[in-house]
Amino acid sequence: QLHFGEQPLLDHVDLTIEAGERLCLVGRNGSGKSTLLKVLARQLVPSSGEVQLLGKSFRNTGAREFARNVGYLPQHPPGTDGLTVRELVALGRSPWRGPLGRHNDEDHQLITGAIDDTGLGALQHRSVDTLSGGERQRAWIAMLLAQQTRCLLLDEPISALDVKHQVETLRLVHRLAEQRDLTVVVVLHDVDLAARFCD
Repeated sequence: QLHFGEQPLLDHVDLTIEAGERLCLVGRNGSGKSTLLKVLARQLVPSSGEVQLLGKSFRNTGAREFARNVGYLPQHPPGTDGLTVRELVALGRSPWRGPLGRHNDEDHQLITGAIDDTGLGALQHRSVDTLSGGERQRAWIAMLLAQQTRCLLLDEPISALDVKHQVETLRLVHRLAEQRDLTVVVVLHDVDLAARFCD
């Protein structure tokens, strides 16, 4: 359960997400979709009850261990402050090397692989700030891939995109989930898109 004052935001949620599952959270505005995702991403702490990762309580899971397993893309990602695509994607290696850790050959291969898998090779030296909305979303997804997480939590990743880029982004997530055997939890508003791209 999660309460804000006396008001329950999440009440009696009992949810198990299996490895490799692609789950969509669909519902009206204010129904708690993003709130639930933030609890799963450890951005919010529930008022009562327990959340577990791989059978282990969040309370007993360190931040670095959590980041090696779960990647979270908020609805409004933070500013990129002039970072290039490659520099942004490289931040995904921080849970493995630390924020100031030096990248080795394996890191560079994983960064390049994530960029290639998201079709950003030709844009990797461009500033993220100069990209289109769809390209920017791909760059953030590439960062999560470089993080080598087992689970992606995506909060309305297509809300600011036109219809063409919405479909392209969901196709990309679906393909990557299959190729990399990822678990995906995504907040969507469109029931038809959810039915097409989620289990």
